[in-house]
Amino acid sequence: MRVTALLLCLLVPTAQACENSHLPLSGTVTVPTCSPQQDPEHCIYAGKALYQYMGAIPDNDDVLTIGLHASPWRVYDGDMRILTIEELATSSRASLNGKVERVELIGSWTGVSPAPGAPSLAQRLSAALGGVPVSGEDGFLWLSSDGSRRTTRQAFTLREGGGSYYLPKDEALLVSLAAGWFAQAQDVLPENDANLQMLAAAGKDIFLLCPDEALAGFEHAAGIGSAIAAYNAAVMRMERGHAGDRTAALALLEQAAAQGDEKSKALLSLETASR
Repeated sequence: MRVTALLLCLLVPTAQACENSHLPLSGTVTVPTCSPQQDPEHCIYAGKALYQYMGAIPDNDDVLTIGLHASPWRVYDGDMRILTIEELATSSRASLNGKVERVELIGSWTGVSPAPGAPSLAQRLSAALGGVPVSGEDGFLWLSSDGSRRTTRQAFTLREGGGSYYLPKDEALLVSLAAGWFAQAQDVLPENDANLQMLAAAGKDIFLLCPDEALAGFEHAAGIGSAIAAYNAAVMRMERGHAGDRTAALALLEQAAAQGDEKSKALLSLETASR
């Protein structure tokens, strides 16, 4: 669902760091946007542009390229389900033939430590792959239509309007905003739409860099029926490891498993067997 009715004609802040003083954030960046109502031919939805721009990244036989949404703490699949580093490593090994010499983890913040002394996602993936070199991105990732990329480390992101992220044809894409605009639009998203509320929670992690708010958002979406949100919240609680987190995580997995979510069933079985 694209909430195109939310577009506004003003400049608003759309990203701000949240309780993450370790991350090297400063300044403001403005994101070019457009209105599909005003120029439907040359105004492209960010999700479509992301698919096209990722496809334009040059192929190289000695490099395994992995493109995904990410925050400094975790990575997501196309359904906005959290992927553990172990899962990512497992899915990557089949592609590590004799020609591949290194891996590029193309996602925002994948090359930056999320906390003092903590390894980056790229470093963690390298370790999981037995030392295969893995490079990551050092900030918010931007992709161009030719597949080239750059990063920024802004504390604030400004764009004209709110709601769905559309960009002029061939304009550079702020990858995190393609997922993160749902978080900025949460106040006007349908309260009982579990999928949209799950996407808003993911945006809080990926774009707003607020993992605690993302966890709360996933638990809200889980409460109104999103199995993916329940799974994500469970994974985040198990990663965090605070008092009561494991018990809460198992309850969330039980809920999602009862809805038929296969990954929740598998993780629940693994966790209960390890008690």
